[in-house]
Amino acid sequence: MDLNALNVFITLYRAGSTQRAAKQLGRSQSFVSKVLAQLREELSDPLFIRTANGLHPTSYADKIAPKIQSSIEQINLALEPEYFDPKNLQYITVHLGEPLMVMMGKELINAIRAETDAVIELRQWRKSSNDGLIDGSIDVGIQSLRERPQQLYQKKVASGYGSLVGNKNGEFIKLIVEDLNEYVELYRTVDDKLNPTIIVDNYSVQRQLLAENYSYQFKLESDDTHKDIAVDLAVICSAARRHEAKITWLSELCQKVMLKSIANS
Repeated sequence: MDLNALNVFITLYRAGSTQRAAKQLGRSQSFVSKVLAQLREELSDPLFIRTANGLHPTSYADKIAPKIQSSIEQINLALEPEYFDPKNLQYITVHLGEPLMVMMGKELINAIRAETDAVIELRQWRKSSNDGLIDGSIDVGIQSLRERPQQLYQKKVASGYGSLVGNKNGEFIKLIVEDLNEYVELYRTVDDKLNPTIIVDNYSVQRQLLAENYSYQFKLESDDTHKDIAVDLAVICSAARRHEAKITWLSELCQKVMLKSIANS
């Protein structure tokens, strides 16, 4: 049994399907299935049971997965070169919460491209982004600092606030940010009589409507500005990967671009 086979096992364990595991590994689905068959024979256990929701690990797989994951991390750490060069990266995936995608998306892509020719996948943050960070299909995310799965590491990088902007003679607009305020009315902490009559989930549309209406807009914390609604932002990654050179480099780059972009918005 080699290290590559164990890495396939852990990827399968996290992904829950041979198709997703193959995509994350950059290999064919038939390759993953072949390795799984070999592992089943060597370990004398089916390891995963096929269900309507994907591959479900057996009790034995649940037992050995944490130990194998820990061993792989130690080996990778020992083998990781002391010198890190982003030019050697092949693929980078970042998820940003709304409205950060509009505020810093272009600048982040330019900053990454200045250091590497890797494929850049930049997507809007969804609830499923938490799972993607855990299984390794997403490198880094930026979203509000809040309670999240223990497998994730969050580093607070900015404190911000929301203040009313726009034409207060118009209608009040609520900007929905997924995994933040779908079911929470944050503005009620300031004015419990506020009721949105326009609800959007796109920052660009919200800004277009501000000439005739009003809403809350995010800005970085400032000592001389009244903070109506406090929001803390965090760079988020897998706790198991937080010390990887790639994650450290990308997290620092995201933080730098984010602070600059929001300050200029």
